[in-house]
Amino acid sequence: MGRYNLLDEKWIAVICEDRGQTELVSLKELFANAHHFYDLAGEMKTQDFAVMRVLLAVLHTVFSRFDAEGEPYELLEIDEERFRQEEPVSEEDLEKYEDMLFDTWMDLWEEGEFPEIVQEYLERWRDHFYLFDDRYPFYQVTAAEMNELAAGGGQFFGKNLNRTVSESNNKVALFSPIGDIKKEKDKLSYDQLARWIITFQGYTGTGDKVFVGSSKMQWSKGWLYDLGGIYLQGKNLFETLLLNCKLSVANDKADEEIQYIQTVQIPSWERSPIENVDVYFKNQVNNLATLYSSWSRAVSFDQNFQEGEAFSCHIAKLPEINHVNNFLEPMTCWMRANTGPNKGNNLPKKHRPEEAMWRNFSILMGLEKEGEKSHRPGILQWYSRISESLKEIARYKITICGVSMRDDGNAMSWSPTDEIVDTINLETAVAVDVGDDGWLVRINHLVNETRHKINRTLGIFLHRVSMIRSFDAKDSRLENRGREELYQRIDVAFRDWIGKIRASDSMDEKSNEWYRVLEKALMTYATEIFESATVRDFKGISEDDKELNIAAAYNAFRNQIYKEFHREG
Repeated sequence: MGRYNLLDEKWIAVICEDRGQTELVSLKELFANAHHFYDLAGEMKTQDFAVMRVLLAVLHTVFSRFDAEGEPYELLEIDEERFRQEEPVSEEDLEKYEDMLFDTWMDLWEEGEFPEIVQEYLERWRDHFYLFDDRYPFYQVTAAEMNELAAGGGQFFGKNLNRTVSESNNKVALFSPIGDIKKEKDKLSYDQLARWIITFQGYTGTGDKVFVGSSKMQWSKGWLYDLGGIYLQGKNLFETLLLNCKLSVANDKADEEIQYIQTVQIPSWERSPIENVDVYFKNQVNNLATLYSSWSRAVSFDQNFQEGEAFSCHIAKLPEINHVNNFLEPMTCWMRANTGPNKGNNLPKKHRPEEAMWRNFSILMGLEKEGEKSHRPGILQWYSRISESLKEIARYKITICGVSMRDDGNAMSWSPTDEIVDTINLETAVAVDVGDDGWLVRINHLVNETRHKINRTLGIFLHRVSMIRSFDAKDSRLENRGREELYQRIDVAFRDWIGKIRASDSMDEKSNEWYRVLEKALMTYATEIFESATVRDFKGISEDDKELNIAAAYNAFRNQIYKEFHREG
């Protein structure tokens, strides 16, 4: 008999809108009351992202088969026992099916809460949602299957699974939030275990040694690990889930998306454990429900585990999901590879901890940078489409959220070290203004100009200061530190500026408003360096038979700033 069923047990952490408090709810409670919850509230935002995608896998599965009234689409054959879709939609019915999916999304948004059909679907699969079970353990294989697949697998502990600790067996996590008296780091409650196993399958690393199949495979580090995760946040959890539920194609020209609509949505719980393992060897990650509930490891729990005990399990590596031009994935930034075996192709682009998301505006929005255009994240393309049909959304200020897991840079382990979380707030009419003369192109131009002025104009001044202070000509530490410090200084100002843009504003006036902020920040920073100069800085050095000191460098910087910001002056 199975135990700890995720449909009934309280394991998903949410923030309640009315009280502002965090509480645990079951899977069924979440879908019944999503409109009353503000957001997910797990231990980490990367965990919330992983859990959210499981919730989206439920929605994509249900509403690819049923409309907002809970009625099956007339084009489909639906199995009554499990609510399975028997066959893909035929080619001749694709266009009609696509329209039905979009209408379903619109109807759901209008209702403002999820219908009973979600509960009915979950009940049909109740036996596949037990965290501990001898046949269908959630996100796991059985012990017998692990023995057959990988000779029992490699041992893995609670401190490895818990990403707030992420301690390896060879190196102690010195700043862990949990002490290790009586193996406290390995202890997990059932609700924590449910959240962390989902997170682990998305953010894994490669430090473990045991694998399933041939050693020649490219092993997964977790699909989410390589993503520059992007999602949209609504006013409550219902809106957040629905805004990110890309039921239909994003636009009329999205031929590449049609195949994803035609493919049957199959989440991991609709397969047996062995079938789930086979998916990665047969390259069958071809629909969003499978992708959103994907595995990176075959995992086997001790089915007799009890709360309060030190947790351990066994794991084995599974093959990597294809990264190259895999536009099935809508919730990531993309970047074209300029070198290596994937040159000319698009790959997921992770967020960088040292760069605010707005600094990569061209990548985020799929705009041109230095003559090269990025692929726009599918979820933002989707938002453009739905905003055309919903007048109330057009008046929204949308929050674009970014999330990535930072790694240790070691290709032998890719151990998680931190998470990267960021947001950008934009008026919807601005966020979807993708025309050649639209707001996104203008903002992107301003971001590129900001980068140019900081990297070149400030960079030249800082390089001269380095030379004056007799630093090695190749030593760029002062320049790099100065640029990053300037970016930090303008970060809040830029977020405030971009968040206040209205589609009706004058582009020239708003552009000049930002240029004034940037010019002041550049001048203030350089002036601080000049005013703190030493006698040695004023004495200077000789360079190419010319005297160079802090006063000359500062004056040259001021002249350049004047030319760049006051071209007509």
